[in-house]
Amino acid sequence: MKNFTGFLIKQQRLRQGLSQEALCKGICAVSYLSKIEQGLSRPSPAILRELIMTLGISYNQDEELLRQAQETLEAYFDKYFHSETADKESSWLNAHRQEIENSELHLSWHLYHLYALLQKYGKKAPLCHQESAYLVRFLDYMEEDQLFYYYAGAGQVESENQLELLRKAETYYATSFVKQSIAETHYARKEYMEAIAAAERAFSAAAEEGNLPILLWSSYLLGACYAGFNDLGFMQRYYKRARELARSYDSTVTALIDYQIGSAFLEHARYQEAVPWLLSSLTPQEAGPGQRFLTAQKLSICYFELGREELGREYLQSASEMKFPRMPLIYDRLLTMTRLRYVRKDTLSPQYEAALRELYESDEPSLGEGYRRLFSTYLVQLYTSQRKYKDALAVQSEHSYLG
Repeated sequence: MKNFTGFLIKQQRLRQGLSQEALCKGICAVSYLSKIEQGLSRPSPAILRELIMTLGISYNQDEELLRQAQETLEAYFDKYFHSETADKESSWLNAHRQEIENSELHLSWHLYHLYALLQKYGKKAPLCHQESAYLVRFLDYMEEDQLFYYYAGAGQVESENQLELLRKAETYYATSFVKQSIAETHYARKEYMEAIAAAERAFSAAAEEGNLPILLWSSYLLGACYAGFNDLGFMQRYYKRARELARSYDSTVTALIDYQIGSAFLEHARYQEAVPWLLSSLTPQEAGPGQRFLTAQKLSICYFELGREELGREYLQSASEMKFPRMPLIYDRLLTMTRLRYVRKDTLSPQYEAALRELYESDEPSLGEGYRRLFSTYLVQLYTSQRKYKDALAVQSEHSYLG
């Protein structure tokens, strides 16, 4: 860490809610304290002693523990960027939190904590925003590696300036992880052309690094982008490449890819082609409960559309039996919509329209943009039958966007 003395004084002062004026009263001039915190001046032993006493600072100087902490932090970040489990490292760092926080590794511990929060709670979590906001105040004290960790980590936290942060990280180390993060951010914003270009760069960098997870996920993202473009040929090309990579890496990803391919065919009314992919993704040991529910519900639609009502009812019943209280509430609307559309054939009822509209407007992440396209088709059909042509056109126009 650069200027550890200045950092320690500033960090403790901010933690205690003290202004520079309040801290240096009777000790030194405000301008002198400012220079100490910025590393522009070294305090005399007498002034440093008084500042430390006023703030009640104590910090750990156990060389052996700090050496082990540094090695553990480096091992954690290496595993994180390679999508490897780092439970052992996390456990040790959490157990020694106080000693590490009260040392010159303070910022490194908080950088680790930001990544740990992202893994546990996801990009939207308030705790991730809070940790990122804490770290940004101390950028002047960070070494080059720490600055990379900050920008790469803060760029994972959902915000308007995600891309700016990730591009800043790329100026320190142009890793495949950062390039893939840039691609994912573009994809989340439906900027498919930019996402494709970034994912191709991520794949090339991962090939140079030998980073198998990024090779896999950049290929997966390319498949998703071309699905967003309604280009099923290129979608299959990249999803199948991801599927081959997943065979030697993570079999649960294979089931996810099969589900995505089947879903894309369903969204384009290619039900016969959708069925084998969806069936393949339904294996008990591969798919999680949420994905299994959605797969069964989609299979029910496929079979109903193919005129195989008995099988459609069986998969709809399976989906109903898979539903449990912790699942998103919007899943109930999926079941309602499917029953009304295919079992009761009651697509003109207010209940059907309400369920369909709620599904179309839902921001539930597990439904994804593909489901939204499917519901848009149903809505256009409904509004057209009701002669609400302006409403039908409005829905159609929302899905004419190609990135």
